[in-house]
Amino acid sequence: MSEISDLLQQKAGLSPEQAQQVEQLITSHLLSRVPPEFQGMLGSVLGSGAGADGQPAASGGLSGLLGQATSLFGHKS
Repeated sequence: MSEISDLLQQKAGLSPEQAQQVEQLITSHLLSRVPPEFQGMLGSVLGSGAGADGQPAASGGLSGLLGQATSLFGHKS
């Protein structure tokens, strides 16, 4: 389960099924609102696994994005 679904369950009291449906709706809406060249990046941040065009996005979600940003700036853990 994704971080967004977890938050929807904890903060809004939704069932796991409802949280997943809301997450899919929000993700689809956000992906439809950004230019195609950014859909994969946004899909990666949201953890959706795909852009609005159905093409695979980079994996990793928010933690993967933070790890990539950290390595980009030369920070070593």
